[in-house]
Amino acid sequence: MEKHLIPSVGNWVSGDQFWDREREIELFIRYLKEKEHIRLIAQRRIGKTSLMRESSRRLGSRYCCLHMDLQGSCSPEDSIVQLSLATKEFQPLWSKTMEVFDNVLKKVAGKVESIGTDVIQAKLRDGVAGDWQAKGERLFEFLASSETEVMIFIDELPILVNRLLKGEDFTITPERRRVVEGFKYWIRKISTAYKGKIGLVVSGSIGLDPILHQAGLSHTITTFRPFSLEPWNADTAIDALQALANHCEIIIDENATERIVELLGCCIPAHVQTFFSHVYEDCKYRNNTKCTLEDVERVYEKRILANRGYAELYTYQERLKMVLGLESMPFALDLLTEAAETGRVTPMAANILSAEYKFQGPDAQANLGNIFDILVHDGYLRREGDDFVFVSKLLRDWWKAHFGFGYIPSSERKG
Repeated sequence: MEKHLIPSVGNWVSGDQFWDREREIELFIRYLKEKEHIRLIAQRRIGKTSLMRESSRRLGSRYCCLHMDLQGSCSPEDSIVQLSLATKEFQPLWSKTMEVFDNVLKKVAGKVESIGTDVIQAKLRDGVAGDWQAKGERLFEFLASSETEVMIFIDELPILVNRLLKGEDFTITPERRRVVEGFKYWIRKISTAYKGKIGLVVSGSIGLDPILHQAGLSHTITTFRPFSLEPWNADTAIDALQALANHCEIIIDENATERIVELLGCCIPAHVQTFFSHVYEDCKYRNNTKCTLEDVERVYEKRILANRGYAELYTYQERLKMVLGLESMPFALDLLTEAAETGRVTPMAANILSAEYKFQGPDAQANLGNIFDILVHDGYLRREGDDFVFVSKLLRDWWKAHFGFGYIPSSERKG
């Protein structure tokens, strides 16, 4: 039977659209049912949100699955507000939430369901001001007493933690560290107190582990089981490309699909989808239903690596700045450009660049190690012997095209 996959770029997917992830879904749901708290680890655009959403769908009515996104949050108070709003989808839980905030919601009693989310959100924020821990604990007490088991899926927790830790100037201060430490200890306390009653899953587009390591707070997440979601293998990516082509009624030569996989280097599902979308558009512009190896090569060079070809790749640079800050970002850019231009970052190259950026003294090696930890954890580089190389050929080629002009390799900087 001919398989079909609907093109989808930018959104989470579920059901048959969450392609070839049956083993991961089964294991993930097993851990959820065993009352594990989970820390979901993966590169960008692998499908973390899709895994959470599809798992929620499969858990069905036996669980109340609450989904909250902290990307726009700036404080612990905001996280309690977002959790409160997430209960709105389930009337019994929402009724309990209104009990927690009766002092601020009573002013709109009788018409809460008819007013906008923005107004409710503002009222909830008033209710947690200066008292977020107590309000949060009371909310968890209510959730734990629910007749239906509750699972809470928290997306972009790392962005909130990073924002709390570094502020707008990307600098870790003792006061900011104390705020994050208090917030993380509270999460640890909640995850311990309600283990077996409420399930917690955290994930994000940047890595939580290296952020907490920067602040010496790695111990605050030990109550969460790490769960890795890996890229597709080559066979899965080729099958997905063929299913996409079947749905869109175009023909991709076998050697063309194999070349797409080679050019990607790392088969991140969103990158496979995006590459196909460019191939499909190229077919439509040519008024041709067939894609050959030559077409793939042209699309890659002229569309995907072009300035307007793949805006998603710019987010790799933006997210890196968010984690590293203004001081370390130029150094990390040079490390990545070195890897893009020469194929790898050797220990000698890292030391030469480190000296140029004045990363010296007793903390130099630790700082260098932290930067490489972030680049590896968040999917930019991988270790190959003593060296570091790009995980993704696509990202390497794109990085070289956009940052390589005028770059002088470290080997030519000696003396």
